[in-house]
Amino acid sequence: LQRIRRLADEFDFAIVVDETIGTFANINVLPAADIVVSSLTKIFSGDSNVMGGSAILNPNSRFYGQIKKAMNSIYEDTYWPEDAIFMERNSRDFLNRVDRINTNAEAICATLQQHASVKDIFYPKCNPSKHYYDEYRLPNRGYGGLLSIVFHSKQHAEAFYDSMEIAKGPSLGTNFTLGSPYVLLAHYQELSWAAQFGVAEDLVRISVGLEDTEMLQNIFNRALNATETMPKTDSEFNTKSYHEFLPSSK
Repeated sequence: LQRIRRLADEFDFAIVVDETIGTFANINVLPAADIVVSSLTKIFSGDSNVMGGSAILNPNSRFYGQIKKAMNSIYEDTYWPEDAIFMERNSRDFLNRVDRINTNAEAICATLQQHASVKDIFYPKCNPSKHYYDEYRLPNRGYGGLLSIVFHSKQHAEAFYDSMEIAKGPSLGTNFTLGSPYVLLAHYQELSWAAQFGVAEDLVRISVGLEDTEMLQNIFNRALNATETMPKTDSEFNTKSYHEFLPSSK
């Protein structure tokens, strides 16, 4: 982000940062941005019953006056009053919920790291790029509630996903834990294009919720156990029948 900031200063363009995933409870990216946007529909609300968003202008930006004038000229207050009531009500315990989600996400990440079927975990705390996140992390705050997993084989991913005893769907930032085959949903018509950039089609995304930490660890351990009858790699799978790796129904 600092590199983008330097480029923006050199070539005179504005930076808009979406901090929905990290949330302003964990990070402060405003010093590096001209505008910070956030989906309040996600964990700020958490209850999945209202939609909303925010845009914060950096008063120190050289574009501030220009952007503020433009926004003043086009802004319309169309937010439905009952939506505002629900959003405010849902957000009252926002900080406490983020604390719980931070804790749960780190526990799930630690559980996943210990299993041989897991190839990569994409979560700020356990990635080589952690220091970039830490540059904007608030003191004593966490790393958010979104993580993605890549397994050593497609069959590992399928067994894990099918065995997860959690809600499944395409959103994120819900008070309950939610899983999705994100790349298949977002890039189904362009999987080969995504693969060129190292994005695995069988990536599993987890949006972590407020459930009991030990319960979540048990859920993910059971899903990981389901991968143990699968081949270690896709090449190994290709030499055997799929049904040879399925657990016995007896």
